Amino acid sequence: MTDVDPPGRPGPGEHAEEGTADGVKRGKVLVVGLDGVRFDRLTRSPFKAPVLHGMIAAGSHGTSLLPYGEVDGPSTSMAYTDSGPGWSSVLTGVWPDRHGVTGNDFIGADYSRYPDFLSRAVTARPGLRTAAVVSWPELIDRGTLGPAIHRRVLHDGEAEGYGAADRLVADTAAQWLTDGDPDAVFVYFGAADEAGHATGPLSPAYDHALRSQDAHLGRLLGVIAARRSQPGRADEHWTVLVTTDHGHLDTGGHGGDTRAEREVFVILAEPGVPGGTLLDTPRLVDLAPTVLDRLGVPIDPAWGLQGRILPRPR
Repeated sequence: MTDVDPPGRPGPGEHAEEGTADGVKRGKVLVVGLDGVRFDRLTRSPFKAPVLHGMIAAGSHGTSLLPYGEVDGPSTSMAYTDSGPGWSSVLTGVWPDRHGVTGNDFIGADYSRYPDFLSRAVTARPGLRTAAVVSWPELIDRGTLGPAIHRRVLHDGEAEGYGAADRLVADTAAQWLTDGDPDAVFVYFGAADEAGHATGPLSPAYDHALRSQDAHLGRLLGVIAARRSQPGRADEHWTVLVTTDHGHLDTGGHGGDTRAEREVFVILAEPGVPGGTLLDTPRLVDLAPTVLDRLGVPIDPAWGLQGRILPRPR
């Protein structure tokens, strides 16, 4: 485990101010990233991912295609179907033409101008407690998840294997959500992408990875549900967002412009969402403004975010 939590900062298990300046309690957000998950494989059978199927049935969801150059006409917002560009778009709320990441080498990244949504949130509202735990080293090593975040933990999937590392990611996030009081948490699981590369998304290994990640998600949702029975937490308003960065070819791999590689999804669960609601083509860049909105952070036009806030329940 690598813990790059800056010293002297309030982490997810430490006390900080409880409300906004006007006394209104903030919402809380959990974002779960599932690398390389194809939506058609996810929805093929409820037995493959019962937790995600339950979220879809009880909340809202939608899919969209990553913009890809000539496929969509002239565009400066080509969203390359690799993990570096994909997670950069999720976390920053802008496409590669702004955040600068066009591959997994991260050359050209401009996270100083376009930081991740956790960093934006805590910069705008210093009382917020933010945390991220991931199994892909690049998200921390390359600065995609910035040093302003109170707690950043890496369980190295490249060194430990993504199945084992993802279990540790779930353990860490569950502990934070049980013992601490984080306002915004980002969690990343990488085993499905690893299986997709090794044996393709039609394989038993890919299905196994999906089931494992689905179980990790179910554990985190269970912890959040349990918080409501604890003193002082009954009125917490949790928004949970689940997404992926790209798909996979049937034979495994990605980076091209096919629908199988470009289709991404967003699943959203929060109190008051009518079950089975369809989101209108949610895009990766919509997650950052949505997270900020649910945390009560006003969107500054000067930030240049390219996403839109996903609708609140009515």
